[in-house]
Amino acid sequence: MATQWQDVPEALRCDIDIVADPELARDPQGCMLAWLAAETRPIAYTPHNGGHWIIFSHALAHKVLCDARNFGSFPIGVPANYQQRPRLIPLESGPDEHRRYRRLLLPVFQPAVVQKMEASVRQQACEVLDQALAQPSLDFLAEVAKPIPTRVFAEQMGLEVAMLPQFYAWENGFYRAPTLEQRLEYGQRISEHLAEVVARHREEGAGDDIVHLLLAAEVEGEQLTADEVHAIAYLLFLAGIDTVASMLSLTMLQFARQPQQYAGFHGNPESIAESIDELLRLNAFISLNRICERDIELDGVHFSAGDNVVIPSAITSRDPATFSAPDRFDIGRSRSELNQHHAFGAGAHKCIGLHLAKLEVRVVLEEFCRRVRRVSLSPGKDIAGHGGTTLGLDRLPLEIELAQ
Repeated sequence: MATQWQDVPEALRCDIDIVADPELARDPQGCMLAWLAAETRPIAYTPHNGGHWIIFSHALAHKVLCDARNFGSFPIGVPANYQQRPRLIPLESGPDEHRRYRRLLLPVFQPAVVQKMEASVRQQACEVLDQALAQPSLDFLAEVAKPIPTRVFAEQMGLEVAMLPQFYAWENGFYRAPTLEQRLEYGQRISEHLAEVVARHREEGAGDDIVHLLLAAEVEGEQLTADEVHAIAYLLFLAGIDTVASMLSLTMLQFARQPQQYAGFHGNPESIAESIDELLRLNAFISLNRICERDIELDGVHFSAGDNVVIPSAITSRDPATFSAPDRFDIGRSRSELNQHHAFGAGAHKCIGLHLAKLEVRVVLEEFCRRVRRVSLSPGKDIAGHGGTTLGLDRLPLEIELAQ
């Protein structure tokens, strides 16, 4: 039986709500970092969102993320979402089937294949930026951070561009609708549409978008079934839009608050490429979770089978026990230190689409920095954000000065 609040020792209890704490709406990143600053414990248990553990220690989080046998990945979510279907492949797959999926998916998402997408991503980014930056003020989230990954996703997956407003509404409803029933309904709409897309792609035969690549992927004579491609496309829809939007908007918030730092990037946009991991470490946003497969003790803490163990990457990626001067942007960090951030998770289930996500973020930031001399938060207009599985912003009002 999963751990209950009354069974948790007093020394391991906390009152943190990573979904609905009011401070998350005002400054989601600041709220997370305040929890990190206040905590000296590596782990604690909260009664919120179904009751779950929260890991503050990077080292302990890494142990959990790299132990797929004892800490499974189904179901994903805070609270853990047992009702959402189809299962998110390969994210919610067990260790054995996960190895099979990675073998079949790696050829589709390897760096050489992703690199071929850069010209298209850059074209999409430039078109959106040229329109959004025509005025001296904008909501970066609504006008840049959401539209670009939505357009890129639609083109990469071979989806109908005319349906972009519908895709945006479905994705937003899945994450932000006020009730579970409504969120599940949006998920069902996404799933049904993607099933139709996969069926159409099978009828068309050869093609060069991601759905065609998934249908054609083959390793040692083995291929994915249409149902598996559907489940993978569903995961890509849910992960590929919201996550990139969070990376972009939180990074832009950092730029708006650090004008000297931004001036350096404006003067040398090419330096974004070598800075991308440090920017993602500082602006990690995903709250990873794992489900205990069996009773186990780790670092003196007893976990029960069924426990939800949550790892907020915004916290673990700034753990001072792992990262020197963790709140400082430092492009000179060692590669070994940079590679330890949890923006894409760790272990066997580390995000397989990380190269594509990095490409999108890099290209958008490069093109923004080329076009904009100065960026700042709009006076008198507050940012707005949210917690949950994906930490992020809902509104980022900016003032800009274009380069001559």
